[in-house]
Amino acid sequence: MRAPAALARLVLSRVPAMKALMVETGGWGGIAHYTWNLCAALATAGVDVALLTNREWELAHLSTPFEVDRCFSARAGYLGNVKALRERIAHARPGVVHVQSLLSTRFDALLWPVIRRRAPVVMTIHNVRTHERIRWDDWTLWRCFAAADAVVVHTRQAAEVARQRLPAAARIELVHHGDAGFLQGRDRPDRLVARAALGLPRGVQIVLVFGAIRPYKGIHAVIAALPELRRRHPNAHLVIAGPLLVGSEADYRDSIRRAAVDAAVVFRPGYVPAETVASYFAAADVAVFNYRDITDSGSLRLACDLGTPVVATAVGSFREFLTDGVTARLIEPGDAPALVRALDDVLARPEAAARMAEAARALATSAWSWVESAKATAQLYETLARGDA
Repeated sequence: MRAPAALARLVLSRVPAMKALMVETGGWGGIAHYTWNLCAALATAGVDVALLTNREWELAHLSTPFEVDRCFSARAGYLGNVKALRERIAHARPGVVHVQSLLSTRFDALLWPVIRRRAPVVMTIHNVRTHERIRWDDWTLWRCFAAADAVVVHTRQAAEVARQRLPAAARIELVHHGDAGFLQGRDRPDRLVARAALGLPRGVQIVLVFGAIRPYKGIHAVIAALPELRRRHPNAHLVIAGPLLVGSEADYRDSIRRAAVDAAVVFRPGYVPAETVASYFAAADVAVFNYRDITDSGSLRLACDLGTPVVATAVGSFREFLTDGVTARLIEPGDAPALVRALDDVLARPEAAARMAEAARALATSAWSWVESAKATAQLYETLARGDA
């Protein structure tokens, strides 16, 4: 008698797999990591998925259970990349094209209605607005979303914004964001080992700001809060790590000098390779997300997945899946004294902070499952391929 797993494989082998083309144009960062995890989960679920990504794809070192075509390149220019995309679609004849990132927020509003004539198009809304609120980019971004047969959102707030911005007949699917996936590795690095590997000080308390450096993340305010925090915790240090996408390094170094905390800040404005990400969270006593506004944050989810205590502002989706004092410390945006108090509380009570982090990690394990995300995504693909509304 065949084992259940063998029977499942036999059944799957007799049913032609859905062909899906996943489009992720950048090849680096949080959306690239998300896309890899989703593609791997879809492949495991029996979907024939192929990833179209950048020639500089940072995850080429991973053992990948799906097809990868590194067909996009900045050197090819916009029209060259459009040509590459159209050629792949014509050759593959996919049942669905799923877009994680655009070729250009300026021009893609003209592209996707054309692609939609060849195959149903799904677009994931990772951000309901451009981070720097560029009006033209916001307008063209939503033109792209409106061209899709369905859009995927990760949070109730994003779904509500999409309902307000898209036509009444738009199909909006709430599919939860998965966990850290491959970024978690097999074992969480030991704190001292992680600090040694990163060249960070050992006998201090580390407050981590991680991810792309942009104004809306309130990093200047975290720097300004450090002197007061150090009056309560003299060995508190701030580590800022991530690519500087908006603003200048001089602006942040000026903030550090004005706060007179030069010796207590490690400022690393550069891209953090995927294989190093977990070490930063393992090295930290607390990760802080002092955002003024946000739909969702892959970095915050990483902190929860990796068991690092979190202090965050109660904005966007943060208030949807985090509870103050249970899974994180939540504060109102712009409240500098509350920021200091919350960081002080986490550093002063490490055992309570560890319990919060463990509760957040348990939440991530139960609620942020790639298996469930892939199942919902595959069901969406199937209904679109059949032409169901």
